[in-house]
Amino acid sequence: MIPLKPPPIVKSPSRNLPQSPLRSRSAWHGPEYYFGLHYDLHATEKDTELGMRCSPKELVPMLRLMGADFVQTDCKGHPGYTSWFSKVPGASVPPKLKKDAMKQWREATRQLGLQLHCHYSGIWDKAAGAKRPGWCSLDSKGRMAGAPPVGQNAGAPSGEKMCPRGGYLEGLMIPQMKELIDRYQVDGFWIDGDLWAVEPCYCPRCKAAYTKATGRKKPPLKETDPDWPHWWNFTRESFNEFVTRYCNAVHAHKPGVLVCSNWLQTFRDPGEPHVPTDWISGDNAWVNGLDGSRCEARFLSTRGKHWDIMLWNFYCSHGMGTPQSPWTPKPPQMLMQEAAVLLSFGGSVQIYESATDLRDGRLVEARVLRMSEVGRFVKKRRALCQGSESIPQIAVLHSETHLRQTANGKNLMWGTDVKPVQGAVFALLENHYGVDLLDEWALLPRLREFPAVFVPERHALSKEMVEALKGYVRGGGKMIVTGAESFGRFGSEFLGVTAGKVESDATYYVPATDTATPLFSKTWRLVKLTTAKPLGFLGRTAVRDAELLEHPAATLNRVARGAVAYIPADVCRDFEHNRYPLIRAFIGEVTRALVGKLPISVQTPVCVDVALRRQGARTIIHLVNRASGIPNQPNNGAIDEIPSVGPIVITVKTAKPPASVRTAWEGKKPRWTHKGQTLTITLPCIHIHEAIVISQPRLA
Repeated sequence: MIPLKPPPIVKSPSRNLPQSPLRSRSAWHGPEYYFGLHYDLHATEKDTELGMRCSPKELVPMLRLMGADFVQTDCKGHPGYTSWFSKVPGASVPPKLKKDAMKQWREATRQLGLQLHCHYSGIWDKAAGAKRPGWCSLDSKGRMAGAPPVGQNAGAPSGEKMCPRGGYLEGLMIPQMKELIDRYQVDGFWIDGDLWAVEPCYCPRCKAAYTKATGRKKPPLKETDPDWPHWWNFTRESFNEFVTRYCNAVHAHKPGVLVCSNWLQTFRDPGEPHVPTDWISGDNAWVNGLDGSRCEARFLSTRGKHWDIMLWNFYCSHGMGTPQSPWTPKPPQMLMQEAAVLLSFGGSVQIYESATDLRDGRLVEARVLRMSEVGRFVKKRRALCQGSESIPQIAVLHSETHLRQTANGKNLMWGTDVKPVQGAVFALLENHYGVDLLDEWALLPRLREFPAVFVPERHALSKEMVEALKGYVRGGGKMIVTGAESFGRFGSEFLGVTAGKVESDATYYVPATDTATPLFSKTWRLVKLTTAKPLGFLGRTAVRDAELLEHPAATLNRVARGAVAYIPADVCRDFEHNRYPLIRAFIGEVTRALVGKLPISVQTPVCVDVALRRQGARTIIHLVNRASGIPNQPNNGAIDEIPSVGPIVITVKTAKPPASVRTAWEGKKPRWTHKGQTLTITLPCIHIHEAIVISQPRLA
């Protein structure tokens, strides 16, 4: 075991970065590997048919029909059983397994010249836990993580989650990865059941290492303990070291074999991506995944690595394992809509397929045909999307320092609080701004590229970030800060208001459009004006101009050459939770008061997201339609028969007329005029994903 360094609670992001770090840390098979198939079955001891219907004769026509550029196939899932005849001591192979599925997938992909990855479950391995209890992670009561509760255990106790400091990695996982490389010449590993399966481990190894790393005698047992962030960060560092060890082992065994850990270095795991994975990936939610992709695309595009998101080809309405809601294929347009968000930010796409109740490895032609529609949609966009970079407009700060100082959940992925960040992204997108999502590591070297920065209820920023943001504003930048607790990080003089009384669990009315709307916040700061100007006042009723308080709903303060707006409540958390249109309007009005007219502005229906990109001399304005063809229904997650929406009006500040203005994919011709220094483009409607391509504009 390589000893861990003490996990710092505050880690200053590196400034020694190039201005554009994109792709500097990337390893991938090549730009043509753009659309992938992911197929997994999570084999169990009861499986007998694995590999019976995946001969090259059967697979090659299906893979050719789908048009996949690379394949990830079933290898070992969370139950811990392999779909090949592993010879590693301690391996778990289904007793009645008859065919080697891995061998057949390798032969089929080799015939087609496709790269083959293995879907392999890492931290989560139930079979290994049953065979080697000493490898298991322990909870705070000393029970094996994943074991049934006391009194409900029908057999011998067994854990399902492996301790990152135990013998599992060197005893089973790395030997099996080497076996797969040597026997099947696989090209990569997509490690599942990793970050999102990790919780703190209380085994003697981990407790001793925690004491050595932090100087604390023992780890906390409850999330309310003041030491919990130290324990949570120690768990994160332990897991990062676990992944580093298997990455290094694979790279040393055969250079060129790529490794990815599912969801590591994604939106819920911000901070410098120093763990040596080769690319970044995660499987999107099986239903209602569009919102998740809106944040992931904007965050992953700043990581400096190749990235993709896996879209599920099937969904159900009421959660996994509900008999009354069996899995059913998604409509192709739903997958296209999910993909469009990712493609617009330069990402790749893979689709997860596993036909319900078929355990023999076959691909079903009718389902493959539907996926091929999505593949054509994706590949049509590669030339314009791949290799593009963002045109900075508004940066939303997703501080890794804040997350690590305020950690109050157990799970490394799902225990993180990202709701205010999501709310800020959604509100700004629905006001049609170009939005990038960056952590401190990514934003610090690029801060002055952005006309405006939004800091959504992130009160535990690093000192370096706070000072950089203040300097950015003094130098002419525009910044929005939200949250009662954020006042303490920036101060009275900078924000132009008094400290004010703090109220808990209160609702006040804030101005929005021609009325006022209620806003609930766990904490309100009732500030008073000093040098700032009010952007409306708080009220007690829905009447916008009556029963107003002396406390502003939002403020705008000029600081040297720049300005800062402040909303002293958890407005972004509220918008993520309720999605009230009038709260979105309030955030939009504050933003417009601060930033004014930007060089590119878009007027379009609320359901259209904008992504501002450039590729060489071309300005590309992506338009993604998130509309659904059916009414919102809590028991139906399908997005079906997406209606076209419009019109769209775009204005671009440019000194000279462009060489050309065209649409990329859907065929509607834009109308455009250039007067003075303003280019105005009008498009009647879009369907799912369109891009306006402006050749050789000169933005003033």
